[in-house]
Amino acid sequence: MEADDLDEMPEDEIRDAEAIARRALVLFSVISIAFGDDKQKLIAWLHAEALWAELSPAELEFVTSETPSERQAVNASWRSEALLLLLWALDLVQVIPAASEICEPSLFQELLPPHATVSVKDFIASARRRSDEALLDMADKVLNLHWEARNASINGRECPEVHIGIIQERHHGINWVIGYGGSPWDEVATDT
Repeated sequence: MEADDLDEMPEDEIRDAEAIARRALVLFSVISIAFGDDKQKLIAWLHAEALWAELSPAELEFVTSETPSERQAVNASWRSEALLLLLWALDLVQVIPAASEICEPSLFQELLPPHATVSVKDFIASARRRSDEALLDMADKVLNLHWEARNASINGRECPEVHIGIIQERHHGINWVIGYGGSPWDEVATDT
């Protein structure tokens, strides 16, 4: 890599609570659609709450597709694991399940509009995030777990304590929160 290339690389910057809250709301809508919630109702809600523009290109393609592929729906549903880390970053989730256990998406309905009793405005206004130190520590833990799973896979070994799909999504979520590489949602790297 040339020195000029290093100057052009985006700088890591931990996202603020409002950005994380807005991303969590949009992501929850996309996940809800993947799990079969009323797509037209959620699209109308995103527009009404001024969140439509927050959809990433891949999310927009999935949400607006007349016939999304099964792969798109599966990918969107897997984002539950990334959403879990966003909610943890906002200090709304205290315990992250083991890296071999899928999270319980019904938890999101208790915490996030449009299902929870809190309004979008209040949810965003009251958002507080964990300390930079806590976020960076979590990013390191998730990176190490992801490496453990990937290393086992490369070497043909079992890794029952870490499910690679779960940890990759969690890695995506925390890396976006910490601004890893300054990348937008769809382009967040989960390298190990």
